[in-house]
Amino acid sequence: MILYLVSGWAATGAVWKPVLKNLTDKLDIEPVDWREAINGELDRRIAENTERCIVAGWSMGGQIALRAAELNPGKIAGLFLASSMCCLVERGGKPGVSRDVPEKIKVMLERNRKVYLRAFFAECLCPAKDTCVIADLLEESDSITMESLMSGLEYMTHTDAGLTPDIPLMMVHGRDDRVIPPECSEYIMRNTSLSRGAYIENAGHLLPLIKPEIVGDLLNELIEYSIAL
Repeated sequence: MILYLVSGWAATGAVWKPVLKNLTDKLDIEPVDWREAINGELDRRIAENTERCIVAGWSMGGQIALRAAELNPGKIAGLFLASSMCCLVERGGKPGVSRDVPEKIKVMLERNRKVYLRAFFAECLCPAKDTCVIADLLEESDSITMESLMSGLEYMTHTDAGLTPDIPLMMVHGRDDRVIPPECSEYIMRNTSLSRGAYIENAGHLLPLIKPEIVGDLLNELIEYSIAL
């Protein structure tokens, strides 16, 4: 069985690195960059894999994971969503950010990309204040083109990932998340039958970086449960 780890908008797969050392060795682990995933790479890998797989995603990566499960329900053994959502903006009774947020992000990116991303990563990290982590994220983001950032923003804004109730699902969300409201995880759990979740106190959006042990333990729990089914 393969575990796909999907990264989130404006970041790279490095976000998952602190979690890797805490994961079971029972699965093969393959990173999937969000830029490739929104262009069909994750669905291609799932389709080509002869076994069922587990998909874990952080932030936008979780939205991508939900969409993959919707499109490939028989191939997904479990889902792990960290700081994630069905849709970025509130829509049709689903919680999210205000509808004007994506346009504001677009304007700020076009005005000064580096200034906006530095502020964005600081917001992701809150309530922690580690300037070294912010600097590392900012440096890694240099590899992401403006076109990709805009495409990712469009994906998050207009994708409304459906829910597949009979797939085991684990949610983890920081209580102090200032990027994706915790209500997004609550909505998903209310509407799926095989889900459970954990809310981390004094933690913001960047859970794989700031709480890797907790994230790793919960992901291992999902893996064990999914393998046993």
